[in-house]
Order: sequence, then C-alpha cells, then structure tokens
Amino acid sequence: MNGNNFDRLIGFCFPGLQGRCCEEEFMQIRNLNIHNFRGISTLDWSPGHSFCCLIGSGDSGKSTILDAVEAALSSRWFSFTEADFLNCDTSNTVVIEATVGELSKALKSDERLGLYIRGWTAAGMLRDEPESDDEPVLTVRLTVDATMEPVWDLVCERIDEPRTLSNRDRALFGVVRLAGEDARHLTWGQGSVLARLTGDNRDAAARLASAYRAARESARLEEIESLANAADLAQEFARGLGAYVEGSYAPGLELGRSGLSSGAIALHDDGVPLRLAGLGTRRLATLAIQKSAVAEGAIVLIDEIEHGLEPHRIIGAISRLKADQTDAKGRGRPLGQILMTTHSDIALGESGADCLRVVQTVRPGRLTTLARPKAPDPIRALLRFTPRALFARRILVTEGNTEIGLLLGLRENWLPRHAGVPVEQLGAAIADGNGEQAASMALALSELGYATAIFRDSDTLLSADNIAALSAAGVPVFEYGGGLNTEQALFFAAGDYLVQELLAYARAERGDHFVNDNIAVNIPELGIDEIRADFHLWELNCTLNGNQLRNAIAEVACRKRWFKDQRIGRGLGPIAWRISAQAPSSALSIALTQTEAWLYA
Repeated sequence: MNGNNFDRLIGFCFPGLQGRCCEEEFMQIRNLNIHNFRGISTLDWSPGHSFCCLIGSGDSGKSTILDAVEAALSSRWFSFTEADFLNCDTSNTVVIEATVGELSKALKSDERLGLYIRGWTAAGMLRDEPESDDEPVLTVRLTVDATMEPVWDLVCERIDEPRTLSNRDRALFGVVRLAGEDARHLTWGQGSVLARLTGDNRDAAARLASAYRAARESARLEEIESLANAADLAQEFARGLGAYVEGSYAPGLELGRSGLSSGAIALHDDGVPLRLAGLGTRRLATLAIQKSAVAEGAIVLIDEIEHGLEPHRIIGAISRLKADQTDAKGRGRPLGQILMTTHSDIALGESGADCLRVVQTVRPGRLTTLARPKAPDPIRALLRFTPRALFARRILVTEGNTEIGLLLGLRENWLPRHAGVPVEQLGAAIADGNGEQAASMALALSELGYATAIFRDSDTLLSADNIAALSAAGVPVFEYGGGLNTEQALFFAAGDYLVQELLAYARAERGDHFVNDNIAVNIPELGIDEIRADFHLWELNCTLNGNQLRNAIAEVACRKRWFKDQRIGRGLGPIAWRISAQAPSSALSIALTQTEAWLYA
C-alpha cells in the first residue's frame, strides 16, 4: 500500500486521525509469558523480530500462542471455559503476561499508562526501574481463575497496586487477528470491515440508511459514493495480496440472504458475489480487507496463512506482508509486528531463516519453548533443499544427493518390518545436508530442539571439532567407516550378480557407451567386449582380483557421478536392499540398519 492510499484509508476509517497514525500505533511484543493456558504449562518467549514465522509439529502449541497474545492484548472480551485451562483443571490459574515495546506517545504519557512504564534492556532483560538507555515497555497481565472471569491488569513491581485495563485501554495496543474465513467481512453487515471502510463516524448510520433507501428504489448501489469507494479500496488491497480479481469489485444486492438488511449489500466481482469465489481468492480478499482497516504499526496475528492457497499465492502474500514492513521502515513509519503460523514449506521458505521460530512442547509437564536459529546459514541451506524437514520431530541429515536418494528408496522396504508404518508417520524426516554443511546443519537443528542424526559416507573425515560438538549435542553419526564412500560400500558388499545389476542400472541411467568407456579408461586391461560381458567373467580376462575390480568400478562411479542424483539414488534403493540382506555383516548393512533403527526409535 503506498502512502497516498494509506492516507485515503485512514481518512475513510478514522476521520480526523489522518496524518497522525505514527503516534497512535507503534507496537511490538518484547516478551510473552504463558502459564497453564490450554496445552502450555510454561512459556517464556522474546520474539526478537518484527516478522516471526512459528512452526512446529502438530499440537506443539503454535495457535495457542497466537490465541494467548490475542486474549491478553485484544480489545474484545474473551469467554473462558474449562478447556482453556491446562489439563482442564481450573485450579491451575491461567496467567498470560505480554510485555510490549515501541510504545506510542499516548501510552507513555502519565495521563494514560505512563506511570507503569518498565525498562527493556539491550540484553533482553526486564526491570521495573528503567534506566536511561532502556526501552520503555508496558506489561499486561491476564489472569483467569476458577470463576472463569478474566481480569486484565497493567503491572509493575515498583507500584503496589496494578491498574485494571478496560477494553478501550487494551485497544491502544493495536492487536488484530486476521482470519480469512469470516464471510461477513465481504458484506456491509454490522461489524464488518467494509462497513468501517465506508466511514466510521457520526454520519455512518445516515449513510447506510441512504444506501438502503437507494437499494430499494433502484439497486444502483455503485452510484453510492461511499460504497463504491470502499469497494475500490477492497479491490486494490485484495490484488496486492494476491487475490484473483476477474473484473472489478462493486457493491451489489444479495436478496434472499438477509432481506434488505446491511447483510444484503455484499461485495461483488464483475457482478458475481465474492463469497462464491474459490477458497483461496475468498480468503485472500478477506485477509486483505481486514488488513486494510488496520493502522500501520499494529501487532498482526495470522494463523495458517497457506490455507486454501496455491504455492505462488502463498509466496505473493508473504512477500507483500514483508514488503509492507520494509516500506514502512523506509518511510519512517512504525513497523508493528507480524506473528504467523504455517504448516507449509513454501511459506517457510519465503519467510526465511531469520524469521523462523520453532515451537517445541516437552511432555510430560508441557513446558513449551520457541527457539530461533543461532547459526542461520545452515538453516538457510536446509530451506533451499529440504524445508519440509523442519515440520518433523526427528531429522536425519544426509551428506549428499546419493545418500538422500538411497535412503528415500530404502524406506519403502522398511515398511513390512514395522507393521506398514512409514517413518514420516512417526514424525521423522530425511534432509539434504548439502555436503560439507551436514555437520553444521545437524548441530543447528539440535539447538532448535530437534532430535537429529547424520548419515554420511566415510571418504572424508569429520574434523575433531565437529566430532566433539556432535557428541556433546547427542547427535549420532551413521557411516560406513574404513574411508569408504557410498559407491565403494555398495560394490564391496555386492556379490557378482548384484555388481552386474548395479552396472546395468548405471548403463540404463547414464547410457551404455558412457559407462563402458568410463570403465575402459579405469581398467585398461579390459577391452570393451569384455566389459560388456557379465561381471563374473571379468576376472578371467585380467590380472585384477574381484575386490580390485570392485574398487576400480566404485572409483570411476564416484568420480563420474553415476549415482549422484536424488532420483537415480532413489532407484538404487531396491538394489542396496538386496545387497544389504545378502551381506548383513558388511559396512553398508551395519550403517543402514543403525539408520533404520534411529528413524523408527
């Protein structure tokens, strides 16, 4: 949204406020404390960023965190039930504390809430006696006991009595929950955003009454300036967030739904009610309309942004949200804060490693943590290659394309040994470690709270520092040992028949001439005719023994990258499975068996 459009919007929504938005909404959560709320026993989190993407496995508490922020800081009243208490036990009092910084001048004034100002240090510590270099912050405490009556207080330990906050007080903190499923926002009904866009002032009722009279008389609603202007703004915001607009937005009647009430005046796209559009377009349009009515600098909560959206529209929506923050910073306007949850690897990749916050809940006890990458570079690599792994509980980091492809092919053979249950169903994932980054990636994932292991070949040794760090972090390493790479581990363990099968597979993927010429250069004692013959005959035509021949083939297979491709590596899976079964004491079989056991642990 450009500056002119924003000013137009403020003029529509809040007459008289235009030009003063920077002083009114200016918020970011510095710290959030949750106790005994739903599935969270204890959480102490400092977001540390204006855009946070919360991820985690199912039931880890992502949506609960957004609900807690909304409950503590939103102006609307929340009705609590037993289900909102930890273990449905109402003797466990719910306490949610939100400490908010980037305060507006109004909030910092003694006439409003300034007497309760606390200090937030550069090191991320809270103190009740703020010092000159501390950021001024306010702490809101929501308490709910067995009576189910919520109480909102402003707290500061240097003041004996907390100040009870009204919903009007809480509205100053600028929290909004964007929900894309509420169809009422696509009409001019009571409480809808479109009704606010039409004009939230003393003339609003008269304006709507005039609109209804005009609707009864001619139904030419597009001639009513206030409705047409609101529709134009809604179209602009919806396009900006990625909604498909077939023609143009305009007000129209939907008789038969609500008679000639406000709900009968709905947003139309080229004559078709927008509520009949596809889920993705409908959701983006609703999100855009809601966001358009939020002043800059607000704390915006978005749960599962990807719902109903194709990948390109997920990317577009997040890109626009982040661009709005960048634009606000460039124009000296308040950034506000966006807290978003997702189950989409597309959304995760677009958000980026710096914005990532991993939610983990430890059972028993339901202690919840949110971790951010301390070393973002390895996580950025994971986001490029295997971002979906971050939604798992256990992550096996593989060294390269051959290894990840091999394990993906092998996993299909593990099912009969585990009652038909795939590793993914147990919350395990196999990730691409991008070669030499595998160790640093595994350590970064371990710091985020994931159970992590490494599967690698042994042709290059891990450094002593990496070995010590992995051991200290409890990250096991599964490898062949003996300096073997994957190609050597396969060919050394394979019998003559399976060596021939490996060669046949390489020829099928890379071409007969390519593979045969590679071997001829590496084993000059053999002519092309001998190479074309079955492997068990090779020993008869040269002075090399079986192990020497296997080593020569493995060496050229590695150097010429026969299997260094995820798809080709995956095709190796069935062959490797048979090799491992026929040579259970081989380095290959031992490493694969250990890996399987860890993934199914």
